Amino acid sequence: MNEFGQIKSNIESLMVESYSKSSFKEHAVSFKKNIIDNVKLAEAYFLYDELSKNKGLSNDILDDYISESIEIIKKIVVSEKNKIEEVNVWLSENLSKSVTNSYIDIDTVVYSNSIKNLEKVLECKNNIKKLLGKEIKHENVYESFNIPLSSMISIATNTFNREYGNISEEEKKELKSLLLLNKGELSEEIIKAKKVVLDKLSEKVNESKDVELNDQVKKTIEKINESDVSLISLYKLKQLEQGL
Repeated sequence: MNEFGQIKSNIESLMVESYSKSSFKEHAVSFKKNIIDNVKLAEAYFLYDELSKNKGLSNDILDDYISESIEIIKKIVVSEKNKIEEVNVWLSENLSKSVTNSYIDIDTVVYSNSIKNLEKVLECKNNIKKLLGKEIKHENVYESFNIPLSSMISIATNTFNREYGNISEEEKKELKSLLLLNKGELSEEIIKAKKVVLDKLSEKVNESKDVELNDQVKKTIEKINESDVSLISLYKLKQLEQGL
């Protein structure tokens, strides 16, 4: 059975792999059922997140912070053994490739009980300690969901956010709702949005006597008619609709 860090890595890979595909909604529902709705597994998932990022923690509390977090995770992986096995089965049925464990240091500390591995455990603890002690990089974050749910959404949107990371909180909420559409629903929404936008643009052309403006509007209409079925296309159409 895979260790929890490997499971978390597999989930992240699966969600990114299915990003903008029809299977994404199904995987998101399964993730919620298998991890988010299980209080203990959601806590373990959260703690793995917390132990793997810069937090700028003081040296005075680092050891205690790591020890307490690891102790909680150890209890969870024991008490939820059967549920974790179910998660492993779900992932094995849906993953198309092997995935590198991004949380190997945490897994080593959590699962190594033999004195023979003491040196390796101490090395991994030190790696975690260095990471947690690094200063936090201040970035613009627009988030209003609880932590476990935001973890789920961030898995699916991490690629998209590299380009659209500075959109407003309201826009990000709308984007997250669009992410849950399957391909059929996405196509239907694009058709609806196109009709609304095209009707508004046609109305502007009919009302305006400005030749230059009408030419620009007509070019916009052509681009809209040529737009493909994708999340980005729908998002742009929604934004254009609100601006008209």
